Amino acid sequence: MKKLNLLLGILIGLTIFSCSSDDSNPTEEPELNNKKLIKVSEEGNYGIYEKLYIYNSDNNVTEIESSFTEFGQTASDLHNTVFSYENNLVVSAIDYENGTLYKTYEFNYSNDNLTERIIYDSNGIEDERIEFTYNSNNEVESFNYYVNSVLQQTRNFTYNSNGNIIIAEDIDYSEIEYDTNPTPSSNFTNSNKIIFGAESLIMNLCGNNETERITTYNNSLPSETVRNFETTITYDTDNYPLSKVLVQTDNSGNEISTRTTTFEYE
Repeated sequence: MKKLNLLLGILIGLTIFSCSSDDSNPTEEPELNNKKLIKVSEEGNYGIYEKLYIYNSDNNVTEIESSFTEFGQTASDLHNTVFSYENNLVVSAIDYENGTLYKTYEFNYSNDNLTERIIYDSNGIEDERIEFTYNSNNEVESFNYYVNSVLQQTRNFTYNSNGNIIIAEDIDYSEIEYDTNPTPSSNFTNSNKIIFGAESLIMNLCGNNETERITTYNNSLPSETVRNFETTITYDTDNYPLSKVLVQTDNSGNEISTRTTTFEYE
């Protein structure tokens, strides 16, 4: 259960440490064509996670169905997250775990940019909150992450001219490289990339797919630890990713973990 909750934090809403589309939003037009992401499957050291997107006739995501099966277990934890819109913006969501109310989400905006996401537990008490700030290009420049109203993390992003995050900084420091192809989340609007995106927050916010990341953990301390993340990608005929294999190694080249993610579109 705890692993599912972590994955939901990663794949429903955003990944903090690493978001269907609102095609009619006049200030946030989809970036490429009308190709819709309908399924994401991820297999790693922990188990298998699947996520299905359900669209209405206006091509807005109205529900996400997700399941997680831990290796060695036969039963899956099931989540249904139902989204509500106002003026073509997602303003709230209700998450049900195995049919029971689990959490609710609140989304707040400024000039159609998502500035705040608040998560409440089943009793209506605030559990998590994320506040986003933007640069002059309407790119997420930083965020503050709170748990039980206590600040846990501040993260800052530096972009290149292609709209890709090349540096991510908190107490750790990451440098990132990309391909030149569209991401699975490319056809979501900017705010909906955060809410619905297929991958981590960093990858959802970027225009292209991450291929390599070098992260120095606790870089302000004498005992620095470097990790390398290398992604091998296969593409369809439109150059959208069909699969990504992420291999994490230490600075000596020893493999730490492998994660395979696949994507389906229509």
